[in-house]
Amino acid sequence: MTKRATVADVAALAKVSSATVSNVISNRLGKVSAKTRLRVLDAISVLNYTYNETAAALRSNKSNIIGLVIHDLSNPYYTELIAKINRKLAKKGYATILACSDENLESQQGYLHLMKRHNALAVLLCPTWDTTSEHLDAWRDLSPTITFLRPTGSHDSDFIGIDNYQAAYDITSRLVRDGHTQIAFIGGSQSSRLRRQRLQGWKDAHEDAALRWDETHILYCASSMSAGIKATRELFKRDQNVTALVCYQDIVAFGAMNALHFLGKKVGEEIAVTGFDGLSDAEGWLPSLTTAEVQIEVLAEHIVDRLLLRLEKPDDPPNVTLLHAHIHWRNSSLYGGFE
Repeated sequence: MTKRATVADVAALAKVSSATVSNVISNRLGKVSAKTRLRVLDAISVLNYTYNETAAALRSNKSNIIGLVIHDLSNPYYTELIAKINRKLAKKGYATILACSDENLESQQGYLHLMKRHNALAVLLCPTWDTTSEHLDAWRDLSPTITFLRPTGSHDSDFIGIDNYQAAYDITSRLVRDGHTQIAFIGGSQSSRLRRQRLQGWKDAHEDAALRWDETHILYCASSMSAGIKATRELFKRDQNVTALVCYQDIVAFGAMNALHFLGKKVGEEIAVTGFDGLSDAEGWLPSLTTAEVQIEVLAEHIVDRLLLRLEKPDDPPNVTLLHAHIHWRNSSLYGGFE
C-alpha cells in the first residue's frame, strides 16, 4: 500500500517549513509569498497530498464547519438562499452541514446537538416558530449562533431579517391609494411572528387611511400553491366584494392567482394580487406578480458577513439588522403596470 503523503513530505519537497505548508493550505493571505505558494502547490500536486480536515480539527479543537439549520426546504425562496450562503462560505474556505427541521423544534434541537458533535465553528439558524432564547442558550454558550429571517423574540443572538411591517404597510397603502377599500390578507401560520408583523402593517395602513379592516378578510394557510388556492376560494365564498389580496408569500400568491382564474376573475384588472419574497418566477408569472423583495443575494451577503465578523469578534454585543424590502409593482396589482 502506498504511504499517504504528509505535511512534512510536502514541506521537504518544496524546501519550506511545515508551518508554511499549513499557511498555504489554510489560505492565510499575506503569510506566504506568491512564489513560495506556487512551489508548495506544485509539491502538493506531485505528492497527491490531501488535507485531512478531521485530523486537523481534532488537533486544534477547531473546524471549518458551519452548521446551517433551516425549517423548510420545500419553499424555493429558502433553497435559493441556502445555495447562495453555501457558495459564499465555500469561497471563504468553510464547509456547511445542512439540516432541515421541518418546523419541528425537537428535530431542530437534535440537529444543533449534531453540530456540536461535529465541532462546528458556528451555526446559521432559521428557527422553528416555537424556538425561544432558552432553546438556543446551550448552543450559544459554545459557538456563535446567527439567526435569520425568523426572530426568536430574543436579543441574545445576532439576527438578520426583513422589515416585514413596513413592506406590508407600504403595499397596503399603495393599494388603498389605487382605490381599493376591500383588501384581504391571505397566508401564514397563527404562530408566525413574521406573519404578525406583516398583518400589523396591513391593519395599520387601513387605519391610517381611515378604513375599517374586516376580520373575515384574514385567512391563514400553509406555504404552498394548493393552500393559496383553497384559501382564496374560501375568501370569495365569504365575500365577493374583495378587490385586492395581500398574500403572505409569493407561492401563496401564485395559488391565489390560479384560484381567481378558475373563479373567472381577471387578475390585475378586477382583482389586485401582491406577494412577498421576490421569487424569480414572480416576474415571469402571468400576469407578472407584484412582490416585496429583499434580494436573496443581498440577504445572503449580510448573513455571511455577520457570521465572519462574529467569528472574528466573538465578544461583541449581538447585532440586529433589518433590511428594507423593495416592492416590484407589476401587472398583478390594479393600476400597477410595468416597473
